[in-house]
Amino acid sequence: DPLCQAVEQAWQNGIVVVVAAGNNGRTTVTSGYGTINAPGNDPYVITVGAMKDNGTSSRSDDLMTTYSSKGPTLLDHIVKPDLVAPGNLTVSNMPTTATLYTTYPANVVSPGYFSLSGTSMATPVVTGAALLMLDQNGGLSPDLIKARLMKTATKNFPPASTYTDPGTKVTYQIQYDIFAVGAGYLDITNALQS
Repeated sequence: DPLCQAVEQAWQNGIVVVVAAGNNGRTTVTSGYGTINAPGNDPYVITVGAMKDNGTSSRSDDLMTTYSSKGPTLLDHIVKPDLVAPGNLTVSNMPTTATLYTTYPANVVSPGYFSLSGTSMATPVVTGAALLMLDQNGGLSPDLIKARLMKTATKNFPPASTYTDPGTKVTYQIQYDIFAVGAGYLDITNALQS
């Protein structure tokens, strides 16, 4: 895949590449398994799934989102995602003239601030963690950063959880297996102390 070739070239040139797993976890045919596409299916990159923090600062009530795509990768059966991070109802700044801002007024939190959910919202959290690690030690290779993030990720999960979509009234169940959460839930403090 051209996207995979591009991210591998960047990785091999010392650039840490962090990508979203995708938001196809609710696919009913496969229960969301095997839904990670390029470039998230590449073995070199750091592929990120999404957790929801339930609006609290405590990690003890955080749960996996049901929309987060799951591994394994379709052709080569690589375990993905690599880890998960907060990505549900993430608030960020957005120009008031942006198409998303004007098209979805229900997502406007306050003037200039917008709320979105998805693995694309979790990806910058992991990217920030990688940058903090590089700021601490500029000599870290992409492989070492990925290994540290995965090794230090929290592995305390319930066996499963459910979520009922308020719009469709459909209840989804998520199993906290390696193909849903990868190596675990990002722990920036542990990664920096590793």
